[in-house]
Amino acid sequence: MPITIRKLFIVSSLLLVVTASFGQTQASMSNAEAQALQQADKALNSVYQKVLKQYGADPEFIKSLKNAQRIWVQFRDAEVKMKYPDRPAGYYGSAQPMCEAAYRTELTQQRTRTLTVWLMGIEEGDVCAGSVKMKN
Repeated sequence: MPITIRKLFIVSSLLLVVTASFGQTQASMSNAEAQALQQADKALNSVYQKVLKQYGADPEFIKSLKNAQRIWVQFRDAEVKMKYPDRPAGYYGSAQPMCEAAYRTELTQQRTRTLTVWLMGIEEGDVCAGSVKMKN
């Protein structure tokens, strides 16, 4: 069946619409990932503040939590540096800022899940609970 000009026009138009609706620039993808990182940081800070409040009567725990969080930030930054060591400009390509933000987001979300355990508590009988309160 021969391809008519009309069919070619319809297929081309559909392809253009699909490409335009799904195509993103590197800048827009980097911006989206930066926003995701901001949200992850915000969630982590919220959980951290709640843990500080919930365990406020335990000064030794609070001291240890603050120290651990400070060291965790250094660890997170070192992890990102390990994955993307300093190289000449353009070495990792134009997606590097997006990729770094995505990795920071992943690490931050992991930390949020870790700290959330102190808010949620653990089941009674866990002999390794340490400073984590038991669930009510």
